Amino acid sequence: MNKIEKLLADLHSQIPEQRQSATMALWSFWYLEAGEQGELEIQKGVDLMDQKSPEQAQFHFESIIKKYPNFAEAHNKLATVLYITEDYEEAIKECEVTLGMNPNHFGAWHGKGLCLYKVARYSEAIESFKSALEIQPYADINRVYIATCRGNLN
Repeated sequence: MNKIEKLLADLHSQIPEQRQSATMALWSFWYLEAGEQGELEIQKGVDLMDQKSPEQAQFHFESIIKKYPNFAEAHNKLATVLYITEDYEEAIKECEVTLGMNPNHFGAWHGKGLCLYKVARYSEAIESFKSALEIQPYADINRVYIATCRGNLN
């Protein structure tokens, strides 16, 4: 079992600290996939989002993707910005790009579910939240959204 497989397995642990540690380690790994410079670039974009500058953050993440087209986390962060600016269809596409590169990215599964929920594609959202739960079974927010989506199907 390699390090990533071990961390993914730890997300299923009954020990909350072990799950939290695995979650943080996976995010760190994803941020570093394009090297230290890529991580610095991602952090700069996150800072722009934190400063409530989504247009600048979007431009920044798009420029990272031009430099590192296979950097899944750059696509995931672009999806986040697109979600913030309510461009849900484009955000879904970026989540799908992320998941094509990293099918274990629970954040992208959750984010895709949120976008699908926002555009009232509830059945698809449920499937996305279920995929997030398969990877991160203790992330109860996904169960909440599944229930909310099911309520909207009636």
